[in-house]
Amino acid sequence: MRMIPPRTLIAYRRTRYQAGNIDIRIGRRSLAMDVMLTTYRAREAVMITANNPMSRRMPLRWNQRMQARLVQALKRYATLPAMGTLRRWSEAHLLVLHDVRPIRKLARRFRQNCIVVLRPRQPARLHFLVT
Repeated sequence: MRMIPPRTLIAYRRTRYQAGNIDIRIGRRSLAMDVMLTTYRAREAVMITANNPMSRRMPLRWNQRMQARLVQALKRYATLPAMGTLRRWSEAHLLVLHDVRPIRKLARRFRQNCIVVLRPRQPARLHFLVT
């Protein structure tokens, strides 16, 4: 298994995730996200991207193609556009209002290190796909 460098782990934890006007921070609960999950009757939601697999920078066009493929792969689920931002870096994400299990499989297929899992009345947490 591949180890995630400590700097990358810190970056994941400091990233500000957004879906619509909802801010999501790792380790913090979002009342607005609780309302959204209740509104959509979702027990879980997941933030996922297809950009920069294994946290390796890829060209913009490549990332756009992979993100479009992810959108296609998720077409049967309720999704909302989302973003992950840390300082000058930002990356397109999707908020998927669905159970984490099939989304975790997709994240592995798109070679992601982790996803953000959101549950009502709980803090946002990183779910690592590699160790």
